[in-house]
Amino acid sequence: MMLGAVLLILIGAADLIRGARAQDARRGLETATIAVVWLLVLVITVLGLGVPAWWVLVPLVLAVGWVWSTSAKADVRRATGILPGVGVLVAVPASMLLSSFLPEPGGFLVAAHAAAPLGIVRAVPLEAIVLGAGVALFLVESANIVVRAALRPAVLEADDVAAAAASAEGATAKTAPAAGSSRLRWWRRPPVVPIAPAVTDLKGGRLIGPLERLLITALTLAGALPIVAGILAAKGIVRFPEISIDGGRGSKAEYFLVGSLVSWAIALAAAALLWVAAQG
Repeated sequence: MMLGAVLLILIGAADLIRGARAQDARRGLETATIAVVWLLVLVITVLGLGVPAWWVLVPLVLAVGWVWSTSAKADVRRATGILPGVGVLVAVPASMLLSSFLPEPGGFLVAAHAAAPLGIVRAVPLEAIVLGAGVALFLVESANIVVRAALRPAVLEADDVAAAAASAEGATAKTAPAAGSSRLRWWRRPPVVPIAPAVTDLKGGRLIGPLERLLITALTLAGALPIVAGILAAKGIVRFPEISIDGGRGSKAEYFLVGSLVSWAIALAAAALLWVAAQG
């Protein structure tokens, strides 16, 4: 379980840095910042949790693969699509299984947890606390990357329709007969010009998404399922005016539904993961 938690922390921290510097052209500074943060996390993992140094290479390699195959920029969709998200979905449970081969935890964080003044803190397993930190980091920015990757087919479809519309307009301009021409007949239907839907990110999605996922995860763990249902319903009501004016054959509605379902699935999976970890 500890390796899976470290993997989520590495990925979440890197994506927060990449998201904060998405508009910054200094790539080297971003890479150096991620490297420093990762080094700090790995040192704490080895010295504070007692994880052997060679074992931390597992989450490190997986995190490097995630950063290489994804982008934190909102307007960039990698060719890998949602595969990195699926990889994390598989890698986290696999890393948790590998954690069973680790020696007993030991280090300054283990000692601090055992000596915590609050009984409720001592009652929660340390692995669950570390996993909670990793899940929280992942839900903020990394989950946005997964959602955008899931939306990539809708964006590509919109681009294809736009290209078809432009091509049809060009062909019509070249072949359309002049007004009053004898070639125009009532039985001839006019050419169909596809409508290019403007499938753009819904306003505030990058901020609303993380808050929504964190709330759903926390409320699900607290058993407040009616409140979760209320949040989901409220989101649909708030987004309805923006979706209802979509003139592109429902593309924005599809965009909203796919993005929301993927986001909710991530939040519920995070809640299930934390619940399992809390059982010890």
